[in-house]
Amino acid sequence: MVVEPGPQRVLARLRGEIDTEDSDGLRGRLTEALDSSRHGLDVDLSAVTFCDSSGLHILLDLNRRALTAGKTLVLTAASRPVARLLRLSGAEQVLTVRDRPTPA
Repeated sequence: MVVEPGPQRVLARLRGEIDTEDSDGLRGRLTEALDSSRHGLDVDLSAVTFCDSSGLHILLDLNRRALTAGKTLVLTAASRPVARLLRLSGAEQVLTVRDRPTPA
């Protein structure tokens, strides 16, 4: 994960697999990124090759945390495996998902 702080929002670029093995560390780093932002967190998922239910749970929990703090979570450029998981689970109806990647 690469974190790029900005004046209003923080960008987190995720890469590789998101599964149970990585979930605790990823949850902590994404939570820190959200907490350090003024208005919210953008998560670029274009380079994610696999995401299981633990990864989905992290994103849903992070969204709830953002809303509670008056911030937003935006998922951008979901890779094919992530987009499929979001669609099949119905999470795309709850999470904000944008097609375009966030500019560098």
